[in-house]
Amino acid sequence: MTTPKIPTVHKNDSRLYVWDGGEHPGVTSVVGMLPKPGLMFWAAKVVAEAAIEKGTVTESDLGFLKSTPTRDRDNAADIGTNIHDLLDRKINGEELSLTYEEEGYMDGFDQFVERFKPEWVLTEETVYGAFEDLTYAGSFDAITVIEKETWLIDFKTTRSGVHPEVALQLSAYMNAKEVIHPDGYSEPIPQIDRCGVLWLRPDKWAFQEVNPLAQREMNWDHFGALLRSWHWENGNKKKALGARLASGVSTAEPF
Repeated sequence: MTTPKIPTVHKNDSRLYVWDGGEHPGVTSVVGMLPKPGLMFWAAKVVAEAAIEKGTVTESDLGFLKSTPTRDRDNAADIGTNIHDLLDRKINGEELSLTYEEEGYMDGFDQFVERFKPEWVLTEETVYGAFEDLTYAGSFDAITVIEKETWLIDFKTTRSGVHPEVALQLSAYMNAKEVIHPDGYSEPIPQIDRCGVLWLRPDKWAFQEVNPLAQREMNWDHFGALLRSWHWENGNKKKALGARLASGVSTAEPF
Protein backbone atom coordinates (compact mmCIF):
# COMPACT_ATOMS: atom_id res chain seq x y z
CA MET A 1 0.00 0.00 0.00
CA THR A 2 1.31 3.43 -0.93
CA THR A 3 1.85 5.82 1.98
CA PRO A 4 0.26 9.22 1.19
CA LYS A 5 2.50 12.29 1.22
CA ILE A 6 -0.29 14.72 2.17
CA PRO A 7 -2.43 14.61 5.35
CA THR A 8 -5.13 11.95 5.63
CA VAL A 9 -7.78 10.98 8.16
CA HIS A 10 -9.68 7.74 8.67
CA LYS A 11 -13.45 7.67 9.07
CA ASN A 12 -15.78 4.64 8.89
CA ASP A 13 -12.94 2.38 7.66
CA SER A 14 -12.15 4.80 4.80
CA ARG A 15 -9.10 6.94 4.16
CA LEU A 16 -9.85 10.56 3.31
CA TYR A 17 -7.28 12.98 1.93
CA VAL A 18 -7.25 16.49 3.36
CA TRP A 19 -6.76 18.98 0.54
CA ASP A 20 -8.02 22.38 -0.57
CA GLY A 21 -10.19 22.82 2.50
CA GLY A 22 -12.02 19.51 2.15
CA GLU A 23 -11.82 15.78 2.84
CA HIS A 24 -11.84 13.56 -0.24
CA PRO A 25 -12.31 9.75 -0.26
CA GLY A 26 -9.30 7.71 -1.29
CA VAL A 27 -9.33 5.69 -4.49
CA THR A 28 -8.74 2.38 -2.71
CA SER A 29 -11.59 3.11 -0.28
CA VAL A 30 -13.90 3.85 -3.22
CA VAL A 31 -12.89 0.71 -5.13
CA GLY A 32 -13.40 -1.17 -1.86
CA MET A 33 -17.14 -0.62 -2.35
CA LEU A 34 -17.10 -3.54 -4.79
CA PRO A 35 -18.72 -6.68 -3.31
CA LYS A 36 -16.18 -9.31 -2.29
CA PRO A 37 -18.04 -12.58 -1.66
CA GLY A 38 -14.76 -14.48 -1.73
CA LEU A 39 -13.67 -12.81 1.50
CA MET A 40 -16.17 -14.89 3.45
CA PHE A 41 -14.53 -18.13 2.26
CA TRP A 42 -11.04 -16.71 2.83
CA ALA A 43 -11.95 -15.77 6.41
CA ALA A 44 -13.33 -19.25 7.08
CA LYS A 45 -10.17 -20.78 5.63
CA VAL A 46 -7.72 -18.80 7.77
CA VAL A 47 -9.77 -19.45 10.92
CA ALA A 48 -9.78 -23.18 10.18
CA GLU A 49 -6.03 -23.12 9.55
CA ALA A 50 -5.44 -21.30 12.83
CA ALA A 51 -7.54 -23.86 14.70
CA ILE A 52 -5.62 -26.76 13.14
CA GLU A 53 -2.29 -25.14 13.94
CA LYS A 54 -3.34 -24.55 17.55
CA GLY A 55 -4.45 -28.14 18.00
CA THR A 56 -6.79 -28.44 20.96
CA VAL A 57 -9.27 -25.55 20.87
CA THR A 58 -11.45 -24.51 23.80
CA GLU A 59 -14.01 -21.78 24.36
CA SER A 60 -11.23 -19.51 25.65
CA ASP A 61 -9.72 -19.52 22.12
CA LEU A 62 -12.84 -18.01 20.53
CA GLY A 63 -11.52 -14.45 20.53
CA PHE A 64 -8.17 -15.55 19.10
CA LEU A 65 -9.83 -17.47 16.27
CA LYS A 66 -12.34 -14.70 15.47
CA SER A 67 -9.52 -12.18 15.10
CA THR A 68 -7.44 -14.42 12.79
CA PRO A 69 -8.67 -12.82 9.52
CA THR A 70 -7.87 -9.34 10.86
CA ARG A 71 -4.37 -10.40 11.93
CA ASP A 72 -3.75 -12.06 8.57
CA ARG A 73 -5.00 -9.00 6.65
CA ASP A 74 -2.99 -6.56 8.77
CA ASN A 75 0.17 -8.63 8.41
CA ALA A 76 -0.20 -8.66 4.61
CA ALA A 77 -0.85 -4.90 4.64
CA ASP A 78 2.30 -4.31 6.71
CA ILE A 79 4.37 -6.34 4.24
CA GLY A 80 2.87 -4.43 1.31
CA THR A 81 3.54 -1.04 2.91
CA ASN A 82 7.13 -2.01 3.69
CA ILE A 83 7.84 -3.27 0.15
CA HIS A 84 6.28 -0.14 -1.39
CA ASP A 85 8.53 1.99 0.80
CA LEU A 86 11.62 -0.01 -0.17
CA LEU A 87 10.76 0.25 -3.87
CA ASP A 88 10.34 4.02 -3.63
CA ARG A 89 13.66 4.38 -1.84
CA LYS A 90 15.42 2.09 -4.30
CA ILE A 91 14.04 3.92 -7.34
CA ASN A 92 15.25 7.18 -5.85
CA GLY A 93 18.80 5.88 -5.47
CA GLU A 94 19.00 4.88 -1.81
CA GLU A 95 21.23 1.98 -0.78
CA LEU A 96 19.11 -0.56 1.09
CA SER A 97 19.84 -3.03 3.85
CA LEU A 98 17.44 -5.93 3.28
CA THR A 99 16.19 -8.98 5.14
CA TYR A 100 16.23 -12.35 3.41
CA GLU A 101 12.54 -12.12 2.48
CA GLU A 102 12.86 -8.52 1.29
CA GLU A 103 15.72 -9.58 -1.00
CA GLY A 104 13.30 -11.84 -2.88
CA TYR A 105 10.94 -8.96 -3.62
CA MET A 106 13.79 -6.67 -4.65
CA ASP A 107 15.36 -9.32 -6.88
CA GLY A 108 12.09 -9.54 -8.82
CA PHE A 109 12.11 -5.75 -9.14
CA ASP A 110 15.72 -5.81 -10.37
CA GLN A 111 14.80 -8.37 -13.02
CA PHE A 112 11.93 -6.13 -14.17
CA VAL A 113 14.29 -3.13 -14.41
CA GLU A 114 16.90 -5.13 -16.30
CA ARG A 115 14.35 -6.36 -18.82
CA PHE A 116 12.25 -3.22 -19.42
CA LYS A 117 14.75 -0.39 -18.66
CA PRO A 118 12.17 2.00 -17.12
CA GLU A 119 12.95 5.71 -16.84
CA TRP A 120 11.18 6.83 -13.67
CA VAL A 121 9.18 10.06 -13.85
CA LEU A 122 7.20 10.16 -10.57
CA THR A 123 6.91 7.76 -7.64
CA GLU A 124 4.51 7.59 -4.69
CA GLU A 125 2.63 10.80 -5.47
CA THR A 126 -0.92 11.90 -4.67
CA VAL A 127 -3.57 12.88 -7.20
CA TYR A 128 -6.78 14.86 -6.85
CA GLY A 129 -9.73 14.54 -9.19
CA ALA A 130 -13.49 14.58 -9.59
CA PHE A 131 -16.18 12.48 -11.24
CA GLU A 132 -18.90 14.97 -12.13
CA ASP A 133 -19.59 16.76 -8.82
CA LEU A 134 -17.83 14.25 -6.54
CA THR A 135 -14.16 14.66 -5.63
CA TYR A 136 -11.63 11.99 -4.73
CA ALA A 137 -7.89 11.61 -4.17
CA GLY A 138 -5.41 8.78 -4.14
CA SER A 139 -1.74 7.80 -4.20
CA PHE A 140 -0.26 6.05 -7.22
CA ASP A 141 2.95 4.02 -7.16
CA ALA A 142 4.89 5.08 -10.24
CA ILE A 143 4.85 6.75 -13.63
CA THR A 144 7.68 5.67 -15.89
CA VAL A 145 8.73 5.72 -19.53
CA ILE A 146 9.36 2.37 -21.23
CA GLU A 147 10.40 2.43 -24.88
CA LYS A 148 9.14 6.01 -25.34
CA GLU A 149 5.69 5.22 -23.88
CA THR A 150 4.51 6.62 -20.55
CA TRP A 151 3.27 3.92 -18.20
CA LEU A 152 1.24 4.22 -15.00
CA ILE A 153 2.36 1.29 -12.85
CA ASP A 154 0.87 -0.16 -9.70
CA PHE A 155 2.97 -2.37 -7.42
CA LYS A 156 1.15 -5.37 -5.92
CA THR A 157 2.38 -7.87 -3.32
CA THR A 158 -0.84 -9.80 -2.68
CA ARG A 159 -0.50 -13.58 -2.43
CA SER A 160 -3.56 -14.10 -4.64
CA GLY A 161 -2.11 -12.18 -7.58
CA VAL A 162 -3.52 -9.37 -9.71
CA HIS A 163 -7.27 -8.73 -9.63
CA PRO A 164 -9.39 -7.00 -12.33
CA GLU A 165 -10.49 -4.11 -10.07
CA VAL A 166 -6.99 -2.65 -10.38
CA ALA A 167 -8.23 -1.32 -13.75
CA LEU A 168 -10.73 0.89 -11.90
CA GLN A 169 -8.01 2.07 -9.53
CA LEU A 170 -5.68 3.02 -12.40
CA SER A 171 -8.55 4.64 -14.31
CA ALA A 172 -9.15 6.95 -11.34
CA TYR A 173 -5.49 7.97 -11.26
CA MET A 174 -5.38 8.54 -15.02
CA ASN A 175 -8.46 10.75 -14.98
CA ALA A 176 -7.33 12.85 -12.02
CA LYS A 177 -7.02 16.60 -12.46
CA GLU A 178 -3.64 17.09 -10.85
CA VAL A 179 -0.68 15.65 -8.98
CA ILE A 180 -0.29 17.13 -5.49
CA HIS A 181 3.27 17.30 -4.17
CA PRO A 182 4.11 17.29 -0.44
CA ASP A 183 5.07 20.99 -0.55
CA GLY A 184 1.58 21.88 -1.79
CA TYR A 185 2.63 22.50 -5.40
CA SER A 186 0.36 20.81 -7.93
CA GLU A 187 0.65 20.10 -11.64
CA PRO A 188 -1.40 18.24 -14.27
CA ILE A 189 -0.92 14.47 -14.34
CA PRO A 190 1.19 13.40 -17.34
CA GLN A 191 -0.55 11.90 -20.36
CA ILE A 192 -0.59 8.13 -19.82
CA ASP A 193 -0.09 5.79 -22.78
CA ARG A 194 -0.31 2.40 -21.05
CA CYS A 195 -0.96 0.91 -17.60
CA GLY A 196 0.47 -2.11 -15.87
CA VAL A 197 0.91 -3.95 -12.60
CA LEU A 198 4.25 -5.14 -11.29
CA TRP A 199 3.41 -8.10 -9.05
CA LEU A 200 6.15 -9.03 -6.60
CA ARG A 201 6.44 -12.00 -4.26
CA PRO A 202 9.49 -13.33 -2.39
CA ASP A 203 9.92 -16.15 -4.93
CA LYS A 204 8.43 -14.82 -8.20
CA TRP A 205 7.34 -11.74 -10.09
CA ALA A 206 5.23 -10.74 -13.10
CA PHE A 207 4.60 -7.60 -15.12
CA GLN A 208 1.05 -7.51 -16.50
CA GLU A 209 -0.60 -4.91 -18.67
CA VAL A 210 -3.95 -3.52 -17.55
CA ASN A 211 -6.40 -2.23 -20.11
CA PRO A 212 -8.05 0.96 -18.83
CA LEU A 213 -7.07 2.57 -22.14
CA ALA A 214 -9.04 0.09 -24.25
CA GLN A 215 -12.03 0.43 -21.89
CA ARG A 216 -11.25 3.88 -20.54
CA GLU A 217 -14.75 5.36 -20.61
CA MET A 218 -16.40 2.22 -19.23
CA ASN A 219 -13.91 1.86 -16.35
CA TRP A 220 -14.21 5.55 -15.52
CA ASP A 221 -18.01 5.23 -15.38
CA HIS A 222 -17.70 2.19 -13.12
CA PHE A 223 -15.39 4.08 -10.78
CA GLY A 224 -17.87 6.98 -10.75
CA ALA A 225 -20.68 4.59 -9.78
CA LEU A 226 -18.58 3.28 -6.88
CA LEU A 227 -17.81 6.86 -5.84
CA ARG A 228 -21.54 7.56 -5.65
CA SER A 229 -22.01 4.34 -3.67
CA TRP A 230 -19.30 5.48 -1.27
CA HIS A 231 -21.14 8.77 -0.67
CA TRP A 232 -24.39 6.88 -0.12
CA GLU A 233 -22.80 4.59 2.44
CA ASN A 234 -20.91 7.40 4.18
CA GLY A 235 -23.59 10.01 4.55
CA ASN A 236 -26.42 10.13 2.03
CA LYS A 237 -28.25 7.08 3.40
CA LYS A 238 -28.66 8.86 6.73
CA LYS A 239 -30.96 11.32 4.96
CA ALA A 240 -32.97 8.70 3.10
CA LEU A 241 -35.74 8.20 5.67
CA GLY A 242 -38.16 10.91 6.71
CA ALA A 243 -40.22 11.30 9.88
CA ARG A 244 -42.25 8.33 11.15
CA LEU A 245 -45.87 9.20 10.48
CA ALA A 246 -47.54 6.57 12.63
CA SER A 247 -46.78 3.52 14.78
CA GLY A 248 -48.55 1.13 17.09
CA VAL A 249 -48.42 -2.20 18.89
CA SER A 250 -49.65 -5.31 17.12
CA THR A 251 -50.92 -8.54 18.63
CA ALA A 252 -51.65 -12.03 17.41
CA GLU A 253 -54.43 -12.55 19.96
CA PRO A 254 -57.97 -12.76 18.57
CA PHE A 255 -60.36 -9.90 19.23
